Amino acid sequence: MLKLERSRYLGTNVHSFSTGGLTISETLYHQKVFEGWHYHENHHITLILRGGNREQRKQQEIMAAPGAVLRYNEGELHRNMHTQHPSRNINLEIEGAFLRQHQLKFTDLQHSPALKLSLLKIYRESKLADTCSQASIESSLLHLFSNKTSKNTPPWIAQLKALLHDRWNESLSLQELAAQLNVHPVTISKYFPRYFSCTLGEYLRKLRVEKAVDLMQQEGMSLTELAYHCGFFDQSHFIRAFKMYTGFRPKEWANYIQF
Repeated sequence: MLKLERSRYLGTNVHSFSTGGLTISETLYHQKVFEGWHYHENHHITLILRGGNREQRKQQEIMAAPGAVLRYNEGELHRNMHTQHPSRNINLEIEGAFLRQHQLKFTDLQHSPALKLSLLKIYRESKLADTCSQASIESSLLHLFSNKTSKNTPPWIAQLKALLHDRWNESLSLQELAAQLNVHPVTISKYFPRYFSCTLGEYLRKLRVEKAVDLMQQEGMSLTELAYHCGFFDQSHFIRAFKMYTGFRPKEWANYIQF
């Protein structure tokens, strides 16, 4: 069984930055690599930018496509087959010491639009690699742990999340959401930040930027078309939101993900 230590992946690392128990790597796959079972020394999260593969884990098999965010526990066995070439991934490793220091569990990490966008922001910061990078990267990551679910979470919270994700590019009013959920608008306004760690407007913008990141993999759509398709008023509004949540300007990111 192959063990991969910190900052080691089956492809070729073209970027690696470590700080405070966290390691950010960018890995390219240009040719066939080892397809057997293996595991990683540290917990890590992978964002697939290009290509992808078919991945097997214990009693599970998934198609890992561009835009997918995958989470791996330390020591979790898996194998990757039929990797498309070229493939490109961003990886964020989290050492156990970092989690213990902050009294966190890897399973507390929330899967939301913020996860993918924060990975891009963390990657951007790792490329800057200046005296502010460690604090910025740690802050971005710790924020993703700030919203833990509870046994006492009202059932309408899950319904609201599903509704927002299903109708992410529509202009939904608070009154319409309240009517759909049979919950008072004041109740939604009061409890939304507690369970989503942001305002309703911020969450909707994050959802739209997340979709835009994925759609940029497809050719033939201008920034103006992309902006309107993702529910933004105009291109300038889209550019501001994209830069705020990813650290990149849209055109900069579109050029970057092309080999």
